[in-house]
Amino acid sequence: MSTQVVPPIKKIPAANQQHMLLLFLPMHPAKTSDAETSFHQLFAAAAAPAAAPSDNRALTGVHFFMIYPMRADAESRIVVPTFTAAPPGTKGKKDLLVVLSIYDADFDPYISAFLADPIIVYALNGIVDSMDESGIVPDSDTSSAVYIKANKGVANNANGFFKLLMRYNFADPTVPAVGPGGVENPPKPPNPPWPYTLAATFPGLTVGMMLNPVSGYPNALQLWPAPGAAPPIFYDPSKPPG
Repeated sequence: MSTQVVPPIKKIPAANQQHMLLLFLPMHPAKTSDAETSFHQLFAAAAAPAAAPSDNRALTGVHFFMIYPMRADAESRIVVPTFTAAPPGTKGKKDLLVVLSIYDADFDPYISAFLADPIIVYALNGIVDSMDESGIVPDSDTSSAVYIKANKGVANNANGFFKLLMRYNFADPTVPAVGPGGVENPPKPPNPPWPYTLAATFPGLTVGMMLNPVSGYPNALQLWPAPGAAPPIFYDPSKPPG
């Protein structure tokens, strides 16, 4: 039996590239847990009706996400400083919520896909409602959490909401996840070099491709049902080092 020879990937269109979102969001200490819940609902679409679960995975293109709450007075989990909450000069103690996501396509279609789902919009509004930007940006700024809350939420203030996210996004949405062969067209002066390296084992492999019933992973929709229909999974405990 012969195996078809397939040439390696040499070009990946913007719609198939992966990027990183890494948010450091200032939070009202009393609302940080609420924001965590909202993020879980957002990424997993857990709030979708059980009878008709919404499967936005191919549209939003989220591969992975992490949520890490850092309390205002908490110490680093390791022996060197890591994430820190907002300093006192920002008017009162604030918690910090760190959110990491690896997603497909450019930033605008990624976030715009979230705004197209009313259940996800509800979760986004919950996140904005939990933020504390006092001393960081004036309430009158059209991208402030206070302004967005007072003017019918994120869906009615999309540009302001995008600007809010970029204010706290450490990641650069123009930096693609690069494969093991490197980059043929790296950024050159006068463009600034990429501030970090984002690597991908399978560059260009989107969530939509994996879920495609014809060309995707065999039985993907049965092995990994849509959020709302997926069962809980038992994970064998992993051994700690040593």
